[in-house]
Amino acid sequence: MDLSFLRPLYARPGPFACAYLDVSEDGGRSRSGPAGWEQVRERLVAEGADVATVGALAHAVSPGDGPIATSPGLAVFAAHGRLALAESLHERPEHDRATVTFVPDAMPLALQHAPDIAFAAVQVRRVQEPGGASQLVAEVQIGRWPAARVTPPEPHMRQAAAGEWRQEAVALAAELTAAEDRHGIELVVLSGDRWGCSVLRAALPGRLDERVVGLDIEPRAVGAGGLLFEEELGYLFDGRLSARDKHHVERFLTERARQGEAVEGLTATAGALREGAVAVLLVDTPQDLDRERLWVGAATRQLGVSQEVLAPLQAEASWQVPAGAAVLRALVGEGGELVAVPREELPLADGVGALLRERPRERAA
Repeated sequence: MDLSFLRPLYARPGPFACAYLDVSEDGGRSRSGPAGWEQVRERLVAEGADVATVGALAHAVSPGDGPIATSPGLAVFAAHGRLALAESLHERPEHDRATVTFVPDAMPLALQHAPDIAFAAVQVRRVQEPGGASQLVAEVQIGRWPAARVTPPEPHMRQAAAGEWRQEAVALAAELTAAEDRHGIELVVLSGDRWGCSVLRAALPGRLDERVVGLDIEPRAVGAGGLLFEEELGYLFDGRLSARDKHHVERFLTERARQGEAVEGLTATAGALREGAVAVLLVDTPQDLDRERLWVGAATRQLGVSQEVLAPLQAEASWQVPAGAAVLRALVGEGGELVAVPREELPLADGVGALLRERPRERAA
């Protein structure tokens, strides 16, 4: 999973005021904001957050017409009186949480972006017209799961008379193929008129046809800001890894078996991050890294299980922070990727491991 969306969060120094809020209707959202905001605010003030920083968060959680109006959860981060990042969550947090810390508490947010799989949803409807003629209308949404649950992609419409659908299907197939080339679409979910869907599938290239999942459901009207097949997509993607993440896991297992370019456990993983050697961080879910704490300095590579480890790195100051926050900051700083794996599928020591960057081969003498 690409973590570039977190880079703005680490562009400024701490301390950060961080909050995860239930902003769903069930959570008590009102015109004045989430029901739990006052308790969160009091907790942040008690931990030393300044008035301007708390004010920046308060403005971010205020109701409006943006994603907060429909999202079940919200993650917000601010420092030195300015908002650093605000992200809608597709799942509300188990409970409201707030903390003031030198390193942003961003691991729960990052994990809500998994598995980050590109998909296309296509619904083909037959619309009868006066006189017995019919039109075929295709609604297409191309996005990434689960981000599309929070911000559904804009739908694209194609339509043609039934007698002209074969030509239109060829054009739509070309559009989907181009999207597959650009975004790496791994799943095409197709539903609706059986003949129309069959013609479209016949027009798809083999590599894309292999990725089609057909749904035998009645066509549904999707309103503004809606997502086609949202419930069905949830079932299809549940527990699924992206093709890239599967490759990373398989390579990790191979390297671990031969004691090669892989490490496991918090101490070894922190050491590899400190050396800038981590290409991919693997985390068991549900994650419990925050039960442990690491020492960190101002630079992203300055982290370790003890304060003494930071001495050779010339850290002018150091702090203890939750391990999840520390390893994620170091990973983003090095441009690494994150893979979230169900614990029962890949139990890792301390719930964390890393696939290391390939070392350049030494030239023969």
